[in-house]
Amino acid sequence: RGGAPMSRATDSKSHHKTHSKNHLRRDLQHSNILLRAVTSLGPVDSWEVLIENAGVSAMHMTLAHTNKVIMFDRTDFGASQIRLADGFCRRDPLDKALHVDCWAHSIELDIATKTIRALTVRTDTWCSSGAWLAGGNLTQTGGWNDGGRVVRTIGGGPTDDWHELPNSLAVPRWYSSDQVLPDQRVIVVGGRRQFNYEFVPKAAAGEGAIDFPFLAETNDPGIENNLYPFTHLSPDGNLFVFANQKSILLNYHTGATVRTFPPLAGGPRNYPSSGSSVLLPISAATGYKTAEVMICGGAPPGSYHNVIQGIFASALDTCGRLVITDPNPQWVVSVMPSARVMGDMLILPTSEILIINGAQRGTAGWELAREPNFAPVLYDPVTNRFQVMSPSTIPRLYHSTANVMPDGSILVGGSNPNSGYEFTGALFATELRIERYNPYYLARGYDDRRPEIIAISSSEPGYGVTFTVTFALPVAAEAPNAVAWHLYAPPFTTHTFSQNQRMLVLASTQPVVAATRRSTTARAAVGNDIKLNEFIAIVAAPPNAILAPSGWYLLTAINQGTPSPSWWIHIG
Repeated sequence: RGGAPMSRATDSKSHHKTHSKNHLRRDLQHSNILLRAVTSLGPVDSWEVLIENAGVSAMHMTLAHTNKVIMFDRTDFGASQIRLADGFCRRDPLDKALHVDCWAHSIELDIATKTIRALTVRTDTWCSSGAWLAGGNLTQTGGWNDGGRVVRTIGGGPTDDWHELPNSLAVPRWYSSDQVLPDQRVIVVGGRRQFNYEFVPKAAAGEGAIDFPFLAETNDPGIENNLYPFTHLSPDGNLFVFANQKSILLNYHTGATVRTFPPLAGGPRNYPSSGSSVLLPISAATGYKTAEVMICGGAPPGSYHNVIQGIFASALDTCGRLVITDPNPQWVVSVMPSARVMGDMLILPTSEILIINGAQRGTAGWELAREPNFAPVLYDPVTNRFQVMSPSTIPRLYHSTANVMPDGSILVGGSNPNSGYEFTGALFATELRIERYNPYYLARGYDDRRPEIIAISSSEPGYGVTFTVTFALPVAAEAPNAVAWHLYAPPFTTHTFSQNQRMLVLASTQPVVAATRRSTTARAAVGNDIKLNEFIAIVAAPPNAILAPSGWYLLTAINQGTPSPSWWIHIG
């Protein structure tokens, strides 16, 4: 496993059907992903506190293509610990905490300089959702109180700030999910007491919400367990929607259910039982036709009622995988090393899955969880193995988030299981620290095989277009007879679901040697190999907007399982 740190590794207690496992193994192997050879590098992942006080708690987090991270919580929390710029104060008679509020509830973090800029959000963004569009602007929808029907936008530029469009949603959206579509609309699905969906922007004035009976069918009265439904855009152009324990394939144009999938056993997986979900990487090796969803964690039936009574049952310790493109798909269940509710699932540059944050008992909600799950878990979709990684020391419970950064590190923030800012006296205080988790592949021991992208012939390739990538490897590295190219859409993350996250394994040619040169990067400064071989590979962009809706993506070279720092490219 290439020295991936391991304090405990487990095989799944139940195995994938042979055809499902072979599907993914064949996809990845044909895409030139080499499994890392076993070494004895030892535990090499690490944690560090990047920001001691971000000013706000990162209930929502997303990465812009300008390498700025936008974070926000909610306006009705009261005074944060960072003031709005230029002495500005927000005046809102509907605010539940401060009618005159001079404090910021949104920030922008420059990950290169570690500097923070206060942003001005005017309406309540509590438990809202978002998606990035082609032009590099975030569309952000809903919230609570005066924010329920608001659409907000923001770019990633040095002076960009929130622009708000009141009454732009047909109905209030609270705990809904956003999915960007091939035509650059965003479908906004569900929300509290909203068994429907709608589109942003509207095709015509007065366009309303569209009934979605599936959400009513998956609603547990008095509990819900179907909020923040998991949505994934399928390669056939339909929308996979999972709520509670059930899932369907939705033709969002007509409102028709195309397919109904078997239920996932064990218990509810959506808010407030709050598991998480990813669409596993889709590969060019099968013509991008095989798609598989993975869902992990959640809470047993009755857990929310129990926590109200002070009974904190163990969370679910299972994951389910479903090949949604198979003619007769069935959930295949694996067992994690520990139970987890409110965990986040991220696709790493290597195509492995990181499960991070959350608790081992209880549910989402104010003070409704116990036993923070400090240790992230690494999951390999090819071998179906979990590995427990090095733990943090900071609880990350309700309203915590995590995002993958361009260098492959993980930014971790948030956690506020309280009804306001509570910095002292609470069982789990409001958390303003931002951590960086460095996965094993960032350790210096991997530098002798780490690729480094030098140039890309087109930073904005059209669909189906090939482009040339020049990359370097240390001379000491083995000749790269196989290098994989992973294309990653950074998500909007909140409430355990990274909306719009997806990865494609692109088609490419075998690299050819172009030149040898001396490194001018930090590799030389740390005493590693300084003589580099340059190579050229031809890479094919995704063929259409169904697979990759137009926008900014991170491109990563993978050599012997080790990722390069990623480059931004614009697809479509």
